[in-house]
Amino acid sequence: MLRTIAHPRTLARRLAADRSGVTAIITGLALTVLMGFAGLAIDVAAWLNATRGMQAAADQAAYSAALAAGTNSCNSNSASQQARAVAAARGYANGVKNTTVAIACNSSASTFTVTISQPQPMWFTKLFLSDAPTASAKATAMLASKVSDLCVLALDGTNVATGFIGSDASAALMTGSTTLNLRCGIAVDSSHASALSVGGNASVIATNVYLVGDMQGSPSGSGSISTSPTPNNILKYQPPVVDPYLGRTIPSLGSCTGSTNQTYEANVTLSEGVYCGGLTLGGSQKRTVNLNPGTYYIVGGSLTINAKATVIGTGVTFVLTGNMLGQTGYATLRINGGATVSLAAPTSGPLGGLAFFQDRNAPFSSNSNCGNGNAQNKINGGSDQLITGAIYFPNQSLCFNGNSSTSGAGQCTQIIARTLDFTGNSDVRLSCAGTGIEPLSVLVPQLVK
Repeated sequence: MLRTIAHPRTLARRLAADRSGVTAIITGLALTVLMGFAGLAIDVAAWLNATRGMQAAADQAAYSAALAAGTNSCNSNSASQQARAVAAARGYANGVKNTTVAIACNSSASTFTVTISQPQPMWFTKLFLSDAPTASAKATAMLASKVSDLCVLALDGTNVATGFIGSDASAALMTGSTTLNLRCGIAVDSSHASALSVGGNASVIATNVYLVGDMQGSPSGSGSISTSPTPNNILKYQPPVVDPYLGRTIPSLGSCTGSTNQTYEANVTLSEGVYCGGLTLGGSQKRTVNLNPGTYYIVGGSLTINAKATVIGTGVTFVLTGNMLGQTGYATLRINGGATVSLAAPTSGPLGGLAFFQDRNAPFSSNSNCGNGNAQNKINGGSDQLITGAIYFPNQSLCFNGNSSTSGAGQCTQIIARTLDFTGNSDVRLSCAGTGIEPLSVLVPQLVK
């Protein structure tokens, strides 16, 4: 039986219209594409997750580098070492698995930038890409200034501007039966392992302790230090605290007021002036010395307040200087036990907040502490010493046994000296609103981008 063969054109139309088995073909092609996209999604998700991990590592590494560097950031090898160690701890070790951890320091901005990069695996995307993509993350950190509640600072010769940090033991010392109750914090800029030394039966309570080095180490006994209201609020190996009064200067002085080395043993009211060769207030009898507001320059000699004197003044600054106006040596301070001192610094002006300001050129003696009787400067008398303002001896030692009050003179006492030796019982407050003092700030790492 003969079959009629359709015309080729007809066959083509029939084939084009035939739908038999097309679903399987389309499905096969579609699944191949879908699996490709699924594989791509898995790879991309892994890359994104890796980037998030890198960013966290870079953030922490930059933060740690800034903290380790302190104020000498671009000259600190420890900063780079710390950054790489932190990155490695989070799984990104420099040179391992083609990982790169790059650290850059901007000296003008004092910032550390950490960049982490690593080639990513290609499980499925190698079907589409010839080269592996590289994931990277970058973080920048710097030390930012933060106002603190510190009221006591032992500078130990530290000069943040030049990168010098002191390293003396017992830069702040409490021994014997000393009880130091700080309603504020204490900081020591010395990098020594026993920069803050509390020995004997001494007891120190502060809101916080901020150290460039460490504490204890040298004194023996059962001395103790604690923080309240937050227990164990002690920070060690921190960047140094910046001297807030570095910008304050002592002007050139015209001439001496009156005779040299004046002594006042009677009830008297004094006015500001330039007292050459020292100034002594009080004698063997109880006497009251009222001080008019102003600046009292002591050039050479000693500012001495004797045991039976009562000295009262508001808006008063004593400036202790020397090596001028025919005087050799720099003035020092001695307030004897039994004296009553009620002083408040001016609240504004070039000497605002400063009750005592010793010339930073005054020489330091390493053998100067209360225990051996060689104190360069001494404030004694416990509860009778009420001073509102800064007691500032940037390059000499200070022995302190003073107190504070809830109002009037003494409500805000800030103590800054190269080295500090506390004796007896002291109670220090920092209610300083409107007093004009410069607050003590600490440097804390801060991510900037």
